[in-house]
Amino acid sequence: GGRLYNKITRRYHRRLNVTASPLARSLAAHSAGRTHSNKHKPPVTMGGRGGGRDNKRKGGGDDRLLKRDFKKARDNVWDPSKEKAVRNNNGAAAGGNSGGNSGVWGNAIERENKYFEAYYKAQKICPEAEWDAFMACLRTPLPTSFRINGSGKFAEDIRDQIENKLFAKVAPGEGEKDANGEEVEAGEVVQPPTAVRWYPDRLAWQFNYSRQQLRRLPFLESIHEFVKRANEYGSITRQEVVSMIPAFFLAIEPSHVVLDMCAAPGSKTFQLLEMMHRDSNATGALPTGFVIANDVDMKRCNLLTHQTKRANSPCLLVTNHEAQFFPAIKSRGGREFPFDSILCDVPCSGDGTMRKAPDIWPRWTVGNGNGLHPLQLKIAMRAAQLLKIGGRLVYSTCSLNPIEDEAVVAAMLKQAEGGLVLMDMSAALPQLRRVPGVKTWEVHDKFGKHDTADGPEDKNKLHPTMFADAETLKLPLERCMRVLPHQDDTGGFFIAVFEKVKEMPNSAADPNKKIRGPIAVKTDLTVSEDGKVSVELTLVNAHELREQRAVEVRRGGKPMEPEGELLLDCARGGGRRGDGG
Repeated sequence: GGRLYNKITRRYHRRLNVTASPLARSLAAHSAGRTHSNKHKPPVTMGGRGGGRDNKRKGGGDDRLLKRDFKKARDNVWDPSKEKAVRNNNGAAAGGNSGGNSGVWGNAIERENKYFEAYYKAQKICPEAEWDAFMACLRTPLPTSFRINGSGKFAEDIRDQIENKLFAKVAPGEGEKDANGEEVEAGEVVQPPTAVRWYPDRLAWQFNYSRQQLRRLPFLESIHEFVKRANEYGSITRQEVVSMIPAFFLAIEPSHVVLDMCAAPGSKTFQLLEMMHRDSNATGALPTGFVIANDVDMKRCNLLTHQTKRANSPCLLVTNHEAQFFPAIKSRGGREFPFDSILCDVPCSGDGTMRKAPDIWPRWTVGNGNGLHPLQLKIAMRAAQLLKIGGRLVYSTCSLNPIEDEAVVAAMLKQAEGGLVLMDMSAALPQLRRVPGVKTWEVHDKFGKHDTADGPEDKNKLHPTMFADAETLKLPLERCMRVLPHQDDTGGFFIAVFEKVKEMPNSAADPNKKIRGPIAVKTDLTVSEDGKVSVELTLVNAHELREQRAVEVRRGGKPMEPEGELLLDCARGGGRRGDGG
């Protein structure tokens, strides 16, 4: 249908000696199922016939919308008169101002989804007495938040300046003038920005003003301008409040090697760099550790670089890899450099960000989280393999869904076979309001609810690791943390903190991993109750074996004698590129 209509349209215009108009091409593309976004970006092809780098074909031009069709670009100015109503769940145009924030894109979206409410009521992630407050908060716009970069006296001076000079102007008195010279109504007293309660030293702030208030009240406009300019200069970073939480649980030291596996857009990476440099102002010395910020998308890596360059830190390396296949860092001698701390903020369905992105309301389905569960587990397990013994791993999502949260954590603990310990962080950040993780949950797909993965009924995108079983009930999943929006006027977020206590089992390890460099034989002796002795010999890298021994000594174990290992190969860098060695 679409291709035939496209060809007929092109031939018709050729006969008239007229080039097909952008409107005709747009109609043809729409009939073929290739509708374009309101940003008018050219479509991206993923290979196939005619899908070359420049989308060119011999002897016939291209039938797609290209940048040249939009040489006269629209002004990048918000026009409320042209705002389009977005279709709601039932297919009808949503109207009204459900967001309560006049002049903000997304107000036409009806913030209702009966399937969302029924699903999360069944999951019991929120106390029943707080359910109405939870849903009411989700329907309101997310406040703007930022944190002051750095630490020490410099950051405190910036805080005192904006608090005493800028924020002090927010409470207008009766008879004060707005931007149009009109008196501000006596009842229109806006709330001043508030410090984030749990953030140390009051270095994080948030406020919630509508566009209409920003246009009418000059003292609010000055705050808005300050936030924009200071963010560009690097004095502050605009960041969601819940997004600031994971870095505090990593316990980063200046000597640590840190990996941010899914780093873009870079606000968390910037925070990690700040923590690594926290002693630099006092000592004048640069950290001996560094941060590797990774993302799978090259364009997002560019955004990541732009965001983090304001830190002016030499301790940053940006990489472009699929997180689930992130390579181990090795020296020429074959020594691996495991990471002291890893932040694993995985891709998720993002339903905890509904306040910021209200378009999620009509698009939400249970399949969103189900489809991402396998990838999230692969990324998290790869992070566990790369982590050193004694290191700390933080798994986080901006989703409220237990399939993306507790189900992944439970699967990690099972597959690690005692190699990972879920840490109790209830004493950390004591002023942060949170609810514990759940130990049971329901699994749904488009066919309905399922109790097991191997039932006879129809299923879609379901995996055995999604289901809670008897072993799951024994796991300390209550140590997970879920931040609900109504608790501190934020977005929704989930965090779990792990410590690695021993190497991952072979079943969870990379089967293609090759041992390089100096190789040692690790001997494990086991004496049974009847006096029989069994010996297990394992080939390992000698440097890694020594590192494991050092960790055991730090934990109070007895140091092993050097004669206990048999060095088989002392040659460093044995093997050249291309010889398969």
